[in-house]
Amino acid sequence: MLSKLKNKSTNKFNWRGFTLQLFVITIIPLAALLLIVAFGSQSLHREAMRNLVGDRDLRTARAAASSIEQEIDQSINTMDLLSRSLDIQSDFSSFIFKPEEINSIFDGGLALFSRDGQFIKSSSTRIDWQKIPPQILKSFNSLKKEITPSVVLGQPVISKNSEAYLLIVTITDNHEILVGAFSANRLIKNAIGDLVQMSQTTTVVISPGEMDEKYEILFQTGTLSLGKEGVFHPGIRDSLNGESGINYYQGEEGEHVIAFAPIPSAGWGLVSEEAWENIANPYLNTTQYAPLTIIPVFLFTLMAVWFGARRIVQPLQKLEKQAANLANGDFAAIQIPVGGIAEIRNLQLELIEMAAKLKDAQQNLHSYIGAITEGIENERRSLARDIHDDTIQSLIALNQRIQLIMMKAADHQKKDLQELLALMRQTMENLRRMIRGLRPIYLEDLGLSASLEMLVNEMEQTANIPIKFQLHGLECRLDSNTEMLLYRMVQESLNNVIHHAEARHSWVELGFSETEIFIKIWDDGKGFVVPANPTDFTKYGHFGLIGMQERAEIINADFKISASPNNGTEITIKIIK
Repeated sequence: MLSKLKNKSTNKFNWRGFTLQLFVITIIPLAALLLIVAFGSQSLHREAMRNLVGDRDLRTARAAASSIEQEIDQSINTMDLLSRSLDIQSDFSSFIFKPEEINSIFDGGLALFSRDGQFIKSSSTRIDWQKIPPQILKSFNSLKKEITPSVVLGQPVISKNSEAYLLIVTITDNHEILVGAFSANRLIKNAIGDLVQMSQTTTVVISPGEMDEKYEILFQTGTLSLGKEGVFHPGIRDSLNGESGINYYQGEEGEHVIAFAPIPSAGWGLVSEEAWENIANPYLNTTQYAPLTIIPVFLFTLMAVWFGARRIVQPLQKLEKQAANLANGDFAAIQIPVGGIAEIRNLQLELIEMAAKLKDAQQNLHSYIGAITEGIENERRSLARDIHDDTIQSLIALNQRIQLIMMKAADHQKKDLQELLALMRQTMENLRRMIRGLRPIYLEDLGLSASLEMLVNEMEQTANIPIKFQLHGLECRLDSNTEMLLYRMVQESLNNVIHHAEARHSWVELGFSETEIFIKIWDDGKGFVVPANPTDFTKYGHFGLIGMQERAEIINADFKISASPNNGTEITIKIIK
């Protein structure tokens, strides 16, 4: 019976697994494929419509620009003929065209000026000719620079009724300046009126302004506004620079298609702009959205996957990272809620409780290690005091007795007594060195710097390798326990250099600054591979490094080891003030 229940549960679990795999491998890709086809076809349709409207507008813009060019050329040719037909008396009645024919082209009238810009006469009073000599002289000077003086198109002027007129300037056979004025709006409207009568399209003809970043609107039709961007509006700078083409930009009504073309003889530009999406057939747009009925199915699929990822997978991944940080000693990381289903939250609570117990155990261990370290130092001080007060004093007394015996001994006995005296002195020196190792007597009186320097000098003599000591900054005293622990860490580091590193040189650096105190010990020995986690030091037999790590944690010092095979070892100890 029990085996049957197990088989049922196993089959149920496999069925769920198969359903999930089918869901992930089949349904999601199929829904995604349908969405890609739907959005892809819609995108292709939009792109085709966009290009179609752009090509149409570009052909219209070029045709309109060509028509305006022909009208301007006709006005320039007419002006050239008029200048040639002007008689010596500068009488307008000598023109080869009738007044009504001239007025149909130059509706602003004609005016005659001397070569120094003095007004002579005019055929119309619509324009205040007395106020425009500077513009006339500017155009006249440009004519004089030409090898073959002909006709130039001047800047727009404002008439008495606030209408903009353009000037055509030429030099007569009498070396006078003949000026014709015509309405730019009328000329352009006559040239392109039949081409740009579409309500959705805005067409403007522009000329360069007096300032580089400005332009003048000579003609405009349509409802869209070019804004206040100056020549930075798409198509304006290009058309004024003599270029022709299509541009697109996103406007308030949707994406705009902009066609532009130059009018070279006048230095003008023509810009046509419309929101092309308004042109598309609404029924055609509706059919493009028919495949989007798959979206609810796809959204349901995504919601199911999202729920699994959001409520199970992501919380487990976060909990995994927090557990890894906990293993590295970061007890606060596990406190951050990961959310998810109830089982995951309960698991996190168990880990939080375990982390609290582990933290308490670690703090108790640190306290215990600190007590042990302090007890060891006390025992060392007691042992050093006993050796100094008892053993050393007894050896001193024995030394004096030997010296007294030597004074009364025979000559053949003095050699043996001298050897015994030398052995006695060597033993006393070894004991004093042992006392200094057990209790650095200079640490309390002279401070950490002097003690480390003496330690370096002493170990240099016994190690037979050069060990250099460097001091940076102004020394400041620390509490006795901190100085002792730092001294022991340097002592342990140098012992490792002498006995394990196989180094040729070693250095000890002590530095004091306003914010920190640092000690650095490094060598050029064989180095080693530093374990990723300090807890692995025991695994590889680095018991001395474990002791240094524990001493650093007791005084809240930052302890780092940098080493690699054949590249030496560097140990850094930092204490933040």
